[in-house]
Amino acid sequence: MKSSEFVETRRSLCDDAAMRVEAAVARAPVNYRTEEVLTPALQILIPVRGVFAWQLGTSESLLTANHALFIHGGDVSRDRFVDPHPVEYLLITPRLDPLAAQPDSQATEALVRGIGTRRVACSGAALQRAASMLWHVSQGSTAADPAELEETIARLWLEILRLGSAEPARSRRSASKLVREAKEIIGAGRERLSLAQIAAQVGTSPGYLTHAFREHEGITIAKYQRRLRLAQALAELPHTRDLTALALELGFSSHAHFSTAFRATYGETPSAYRARMRRR
Repeated sequence: MKSSEFVETRRSLCDDAAMRVEAAVARAPVNYRTEEVLTPALQILIPVRGVFAWQLGTSESLLTANHALFIHGGDVSRDRFVDPHPVEYLLITPRLDPLAAQPDSQATEALVRGIGTRRVACSGAALQRAASMLWHVSQGSTAADPAELEETIARLWLEILRLGSAEPARSRRSASKLVREAKEIIGAGRERLSLAQIAAQVGTSPGYLTHAFREHEGITIAKYQRRLRLAQALAELPHTRDLTALALELGFSSHAHFSTAFRATYGETPSAYRARMRRR
């Protein structure tokens, strides 16, 4: 496979004494694997839209907008593209030497201690919302207001600190492959699948899959799917005219169902979020 089939573009949003923040888009054919890369220092990758697999040695983790990836210094890893759609993500490289350069050095130390040997964490609604806001700010046709950009980055960093310091969900190694297969079936979140459908495709019972998924990811399959579909909505709302069509396309039964779920998760209606992002 030619290297020209892999295309990645990055845009620098911040590069100061505290951290470097980049917005990136990558695309490649299905099952394309990038070259192995050594990461010299801690990096945090926040997917905004799309799905890909991150490979470290013989292990593979499927990443979507429901996750945050902590790439440790010294990791030699590569990516595998699982569908033809582009992957949009934020890449944060904190300056950990010295830690005093951080906006909150004590919280940053807690982040480093908290992630330990962890690589993948399940992100919450607040982190998804902050990441999506920063992404849309970065994609504007004109330069973002420096004060607004700084505030949005600070909000995202706060959510990363909270996530990195949290106690990781317990994981059963024997069920990890099963859960990974379930996540691949769920895909990028554009279609709602029933628990029975997912369980049948991975070859297990709905009860066991429910238990294994919650232990591994820390949330239920239903919540995982809903959060992923809402994250997709965050990415598409600023460019969407027909909210009802988007709601149905993402598997919600009606515009009202979509609006209720969106507001409960992100604190405002889809139309209000769309209007605010368009003003920006």
